[in-house]
Amino acid sequence: MNNPLPLRILLTAVIMIATTAGLLAFAFMKFPGNAVVIFLAVAVTVGTVYLIQRKEKAARFNIFYTTVQEFGKPLNFGNLDAAFERAGTRFDVQFPKDKHNQVFKVNFHIPNIRQKFSIQNRTLATRFDEDCQVLQDSSLPPDFLVQSRNPTFLLNFLKAREIRDEILNYKASFWGRILIALDDGDFELVWAPPIAEQIEGFYQVCQSAVVFHDELKRISELPR
Repeated sequence: MNNPLPLRILLTAVIMIATTAGLLAFAFMKFPGNAVVIFLAVAVTVGTVYLIQRKEKAARFNIFYTTVQEFGKPLNFGNLDAAFERAGTRFDVQFPKDKHNQVFKVNFHIPNIRQKFSIQNRTLATRFDEDCQVLQDSSLPPDFLVQSRNPTFLLNFLKAREIRDEILNYKASFWGRILIALDDGDFELVWAPPIAEQIEGFYQVCQSAVVFHDELKRISELPR
């Protein structure tokens, strides 16, 4: 199952039923009957949590290897993070951790490119950089905030159709968040997708990171 939402709904339902059963047993049953019911409720809850975590990890593992076979070479895969290599560059990816931290994060580093910019949708988490200018004339929709230390560089960079199309794959939303940033060679992509897209979202953030990587690497290797 590649959609974690039904699994989490199931987990919530099991916890509610088990908790209700335990409270009723504690209130209306005598020992040892109430102890048996409470023990069973706890056991069912713990077992369900374990099975759901295994299913989510298996789904993430499958999409990880499917993705990496297309984009690069796998380096490691953990419960909440993964890494792969492409053209000598290491990509580190963090999965959404829980309902309070539902973001993907991708990082990589390209030397010899001393530029700083950020592209993000306008939300309560919008980040302004003091050493960057806000671009009013970019080719992106106005619900994206575009900043750069070197506006000419970023405007030219956004002329690449594959870059612009990749950004537009992310629907700007006040409640969601997309941040794409470069800071003197350190690249970061942060995306908070809907829960239903959290498994398949791994492919999307990796594809975006690879598109940005390849264009930035090409620029960094141009003769000066």
